[in-house]
Amino acid sequence: MDPAAASHTATLPRPLTSLVGRDAEVRTAARLLTPSGTRLVSLVGTAGCGKTRLAIAVAAAEADPVLFVDLSTMDPATGAAGFVLDVLGAARRPDLDVTDTLLETLGAGPALLVLDNCEHVADAVAGLAERLLAAKPALRLLATSRQSLAVAAETVLAVQPLDPGTALRLFETRMYERTGRPLPETHRAAAAAICDALDGLPLAVELAAARAALLSVPEVRRLLADRFRVLADTKAGGPEHHRTLRAALDWSYQLLSPDKQALLRQLAVFQGGWTAEAATVLPGHRPDLVAALTDRSLVLADRDRGRMLQTVAAYAAARLAETPDEARAARDAHAAHFLAVAERAAAGIRGPDQRRWLRLLALEQDNLRAAMAWLSRRPGGHVEEDLRLATAMAPFQHFTGVYDLGRDWLAAALDRRPDAPAPIRAAAASAAATLAMLACDYPAAADLAHRALALAADDRVRLLTLLGSVERERAAYDRSREHLDEARALYRAAGDAWGEGRVTQLAGATAWLSGDLDGAAALLAESLAAFQDLADDESAASSSTHLGAVAHFRGDQLTARRHLVDALDRFTELSFPEGIGWAQDLLGRVDLAEDRLLSATERLRSSLTIHRRVGDRWRSASVLEALAEARRRSGDPAHAAALLGAADVIREEIGAPTPACELPSRQHTEAALRAALPLETFARAHRFGARTPVDELLPLSSAAPVPATL
Repeated sequence: MDPAAASHTATLPRPLTSLVGRDAEVRTAARLLTPSGTRLVSLVGTAGCGKTRLAIAVAAAEADPVLFVDLSTMDPATGAAGFVLDVLGAARRPDLDVTDTLLETLGAGPALLVLDNCEHVADAVAGLAERLLAAKPALRLLATSRQSLAVAAETVLAVQPLDPGTALRLFETRMYERTGRPLPETHRAAAAAICDALDGLPLAVELAAARAALLSVPEVRRLLADRFRVLADTKAGGPEHHRTLRAALDWSYQLLSPDKQALLRQLAVFQGGWTAEAATVLPGHRPDLVAALTDRSLVLADRDRGRMLQTVAAYAAARLAETPDEARAARDAHAAHFLAVAERAAAGIRGPDQRRWLRLLALEQDNLRAAMAWLSRRPGGHVEEDLRLATAMAPFQHFTGVYDLGRDWLAAALDRRPDAPAPIRAAAASAAATLAMLACDYPAAADLAHRALALAADDRVRLLTLLGSVERERAAYDRSREHLDEARALYRAAGDAWGEGRVTQLAGATAWLSGDLDGAAALLAESLAAFQDLADDESAASSSTHLGAVAHFRGDQLTARRHLVDALDRFTELSFPEGIGWAQDLLGRVDLAEDRLLSATERLRSSLTIHRRVGDRWRSASVLEALAEARRRSGDPAHAAALLGAADVIREEIGAPTPACELPSRQHTEAALRAALPLETFARAHRFGARTPVDELLPLSSAAPVPATL
């Protein structure tokens, strides 16, 4: 058979649909695949990424004759040359071996030979490719495979999943081709979510679009929990692994050796990827196996992290569920690793490695949640690892402002583990008390603190520190000082420099909130020096924030702004929402003091958004009072009165009055509003603010402020 006489259309499959979103890849492959350049290009990628369809598009644009050979049915025990000969319909010759017969068949003219689905016979195809390239200078080869052929002359072109926009366009196109109707605008968000859940894999997206044409886009999105049952098109032509998502992955899985299959299954316990260190804890781990799975496009390597596409991970998880003992061992190992990570982070998060630990925990949040989910329902005897994990995560949950999540974890674990060792339960109760205080649930915070003390009577210092903060927010400043002074003495006696610095900072906060600005300045300067020595950036920034507040209430706005801008920069670097909200709140007050009403309003609204998101109702009330003053000065007294009403409701609900240092400003605002409005108008506006959700109340303050002279 002379390739020059071969029918271009007879050898190349005719696609039934248009190719969407692969123009760049087609151009790249064509540019590479030249007689004078690369003569072997391998399109390599995971199952369902569209390698075959891309190869057909590249071949269809060829001017030279094209021969297309689908190797998916080739038996690995069969010689590659003989299989190709049979597909081409060429007769065997008794005077030549099979490879020489194929060389004679291909002739001397230029041609492109497409070898599709090489992964299960990669070694045999590699040997054949080397012979063909050496003997036929005018021949070029285009291969598709889930792993490279590892031939010296080979150029590998990685075929990636589609980007989100292109995947959505493919989904819309296939739905239109089936229904004749465009995707409803109301269904675009659900369609985008489907494409995202399917990693932009063209096979999966096309199967989902086919299902959506029969059902609906929202229904397909709901059914994706069982993606392998839903995403199948058994009536379509071609190999089964091009028609169903499950078969596409079965094809890859069955090509793996048993040890590689086991590791692939076990890697499914990771959520959001894994580090090389984390992967070593799995029972089936060996470094060479991870590399082998990467070579076969089942695992992706992103710098120092490995991960699987969501679809591959779902497949691996389904396979892991078929082996319960192995699944338990893998999940136990995963949970133990991330418990150790969390406990090391809790110990190091207040020192010079603070940023590193915060970045690590942020990166591993999905794995930490998965570990908690497993430990909370782990079958077997008594364990308390979930209680330890919840406790270790509490400082991070404080940093990230997810107080409610931390409280839920701790409350559930304390309920599950009533017989855990007393020190472990005490630490958990103390952590829960801290998060309750941050969420302004002061009765719960006090109760949990006393529970912690009952479980570990020698840990009185933690109880005193916590109660000092609770009493400060309730404006019981004398009791707050008593608790904090005693705690400070205990930390000093124990030689705990960080603990002493923290309590000194809290005592400084109590002082400035109570109006003792000189005492606050001395305490906060001491705490700032301590945290600078300890290289604790967050705590140092918090001390700077409090020093900024002291300067503000002293009337020194220049010094206040310097401290607060420095603190805001550091909080932003740390992504610490509580600190960002505090700094913006105080900078808004500095702006108010300088009649910068536009900037003040913007900062205060930003601060309120953060405080409400993290659940700090105490500060939310104060910000609403400051916003009321901004609205009053902007010539909107009725809305200002409504904001005061919203603040008063919060204060009544949490049992915390306006702090002493802020009280004169609050009183001035209210007095000015009462003077500006008729009695009944003020009362009506105040009632309106008290009963209106804050989200509905705030947009009413969107009008631009008028000049401060009004």
